[in-house]
Amino acid sequence: MTTCIKVKQPNTKYIDCDNCSMQPICLPLKAGKTEVSIMDSYLSKRNIVNISAPLFQENENADAIYAVCSGSFKLTETSPERREKVIGFRFPGELIGEDAIHTKHYNYNAVAVGNTSVCKIDLAELNACGKLMPELQLNLISLLSKQNSMLREEFTSVVAKHTAESLLAAFILNMVKRNAQYQDSETKLHLPVGRDVIANHLGFRRETLSRIFSKFQHKGLLSIHAKNLEILDLVGLKSIAYS
Repeated sequence: MTTCIKVKQPNTKYIDCDNCSMQPICLPLKAGKTEVSIMDSYLSKRNIVNISAPLFQENENADAIYAVCSGSFKLTETSPERREKVIGFRFPGELIGEDAIHTKHYNYNAVAVGNTSVCKIDLAELNACGKLMPELQLNLISLLSKQNSMLREEFTSVVAKHTAESLLAAFILNMVKRNAQYQDSETKLHLPVGRDVIANHLGFRRETLSRIFSKFQHKGLLSIHAKNLEILDLVGLKSIAYS
């Protein structure tokens, strides 16, 4: 149930193509001594997804994968009791739905946080083009390998932490690192979601999250104004995250 439409959003900042995970299959391919661009056959660029709209839903048949161009998405699962669990986030330059290439259906809900845009790869068309130009298949493998590396970093940032403080510190560092090129800072971050969503993702009560944020500010580790966060003591925050 894809809800994106191909229109341009004014005054929107997009991730640079050089920093996007989709780049390996967006470049012209070599055929002998010439370059051939067939990406228009399977790639649709900068499709707008409206705030809170689902890009796709859990168990829906997979017909495409996506790369975030601007904005962000929260990934959720729905329990049998209809409770929502936030299982991750995707930021500009990252892929969404790539794991569905194997399962043939989407394994989670992808919901736009604010107004967002994506590049869309049609899987059937990509497969057809790949049969004509095997190099495209190799580029797809490269793309998936890069995404898998990012997912390992995301996973390790939220598991095997001994305390709630180390878990939150690792989460902040992971978020800042993944948004550094898009937000032009390695210490500042505009949080894409509110504290309720972050608490849901980390398995905290909201009150616990607020208490730890306040403690970090009191220690001079970071400052927070509304959704704008800045790391003031990177070494100190890392020592908590890796403790």
